[in-house]
Amino acid sequence: MESSSTLFKGIITHNGLWGAIISTIVITLLGFILYRTKVLNDNATISIQKIIINVLLPFLAFYSFLQNAQKENIKTFGVVFGLSAIYYVVLTTIALIWVKYAPKFVPKRVLINAENEHNKIQEKLPLEERKLWNTQSFLEHLQKKHLVNWLMCIYGSNILFATPIVMALYPTGPQLGSLSIWNILYYIGGFGFSFSLLSGVKFTKREFGLTMKKAITNPSFIVVIIAILLWASQFISGAGAKITNIKQNFDVKLIDADGNSFIKTITMTKSATFGPNFSRLYGYIDSDNVLKWFSYDNIKKVYVPYIGKPTGWFDWSTTMPYLYKPISLLTILVSPLIWIVIGTSLGKANIKQIFSNWQNWLFLVYKMILIPLFILCLVLPFVFIKAIDYKTGAILVMTGAVPPGTSIVIYSQHFKVHEKYTAQVSSLSTMLSFIFIPMWLAIGTVILNLV
Repeated sequence: MESSSTLFKGIITHNGLWGAIISTIVITLLGFILYRTKVLNDNATISIQKIIINVLLPFLAFYSFLQNAQKENIKTFGVVFGLSAIYYVVLTTIALIWVKYAPKFVPKRVLINAENEHNKIQEKLPLEERKLWNTQSFLEHLQKKHLVNWLMCIYGSNILFATPIVMALYPTGPQLGSLSIWNILYYIGGFGFSFSLLSGVKFTKREFGLTMKKAITNPSFIVVIIAILLWASQFISGAGAKITNIKQNFDVKLIDADGNSFIKTITMTKSATFGPNFSRLYGYIDSDNVLKWFSYDNIKKVYVPYIGKPTGWFDWSTTMPYLYKPISLLTILVSPLIWIVIGTSLGKANIKQIFSNWQNWLFLVYKMILIPLFILCLVLPFVFIKAIDYKTGAILVMTGAVPPGTSIVIYSQHFKVHEKYTAQVSSLSTMLSFIFIPMWLAIGTVILNLV
């Protein structure tokens, strides 16, 4: 176990982490400037969003699983999915109960203050435009405020904000796949269920069907399921990395200490799948008890040292690099385009109002302090029993500190449900996420490493 100080220092000084954060700030600022200078307008932003959602994010979801399947990863992905179910189901259930019953417990002084404020505003209006105070309308208004607060807290923008950090810190390993697994139920809740709640329709059996249809027809959701199945297929005999014992002589090309190449016959004792372009690898254990692998070079027509190791067929970086390359390039486009779109959304905001409203800061406490703390408490026992590693646990904790999900804010704007408020808290959360995301990643890493 690494010391807490070493881990903390390692996280906060990690070049990949700060590279991602600084890149985020710079490109978000670029999007802000492009919108304020009218180089980008709302139509252009909408077009970019469509490309991201319908094209690039599905490629990113697929890319997350392009790796060798290992048994420990099955356990990790299973536990992460279970944790996500607990997180989304429990918090959404609490939210629905809270929203339903909260208006019944509103103190009388709140109603009196609200009525007085209402009357003050009405006095400034022409007589024909004035409206009488209606307690029931106020309670419904307050109920919707609680609803959007809960939805924005529960369904964070994991894909847009957490993904670049994970890719920078853990480009290989189960962390990126775990993030995709965590997001599966987000598609159902953040895109489908939230749509029904904010639209105000009665949640009937028919609405449930429409909600599920909206969620499962999301391109990223479909691709994640397909990618998981293809990734899992590597556990089928012959589809994954498999090593067998042999005894066969091969001519291999080696390089001596002076840089001169020479041919040597070596008795290979291991045969394995898969190497470059689905080729078979051969290896032997040298005098230092190190297993060395060789692959066949089709140009040189001889076996040469291979620096990698056997892998499954779905590890396309090895087996199909010609397909892996364009997918990885499209994946790289996701982050900068997302940051530009976020910058344009900040360009629309009134910065003075955002910082002056105390309710916006209160939301920040809910979203970026209490939610990460809840996830930390949720994952801690599973890290303790080693069901998942502390790095994966810290990534999940970090997702709690991301800004509200874009879909929730969009639905709020579309259905006129406290749209000004959601725009402001989303913008404030976005601006301060650059502090809270690395902070919670470091806190989660240090605490979970100690258990």
